[in-house]
Amino acid sequence: MDNEYLRAFVIGSSCLVFLPYFFCVLQFKKKDFNFSYKSYTFLAPVALGLMNVLSLFLAKQFNLSKENRYLLISVLAPTLVLATIILLKVYNYTRQKWASHIINLYIFYFIIWNLLVYNLDKYI
Repeated sequence: MDNEYLRAFVIGSSCLVFLPYFFCVLQFKKKDFNFSYKSYTFLAPVALGLMNVLSLFLAKQFNLSKENRYLLISVLAPTLVLATIILLKVYNYTRQKWASHIINLYIFYFIIWNLLVYNLDKYI
């Protein structure tokens, strides 16, 4: 049982999962954010690994299929990220830029979790 959670953490924190996030953040203009990219590169893989562990825990608690597990975390994870970036005032955005960022955040998480992480979990 513990190996399942370790496996979930390793998959969620693997370079195949976190590199797309790193490349996206690299595209941001320096003036638009108030955080250290160096800190982000350390924290992001850990957070993504923990999100995958959380998704496994929730799947076990609520008897979710693999598909529903990743669908749930693809909504829950960006919601938690959004709450964090708002509370910590990570970005210096206009209202329009915020709207774009939020939409892109949910789309990106949906693709990463439902295609990439799902298939890594299925085939590894």
